[in-house]
Amino acid sequence: MKRLPIWMVGLFLVLAALLIVVGIVEIDHVGPVPVVLGVLWALFTLASAPRVFAEG
Repeated sequence: MKRLPIWMVGLFLVLAALLIVVGIVEIDHVGPVPVVLGVLWALFTLASAPRVFAEG
């Protein structure tokens, strides 16, 4: 299994956090879609986090 760079996982987590924050602040204008996408993005990113420490 190939390793993922930790900066890439960190960047994806920052993007997910921004989606969630903007979605919560601007919920009247954009609806719940950014919050849902941010949560899904964070879950998929955290699911790939063990590949950061993979051997080989």
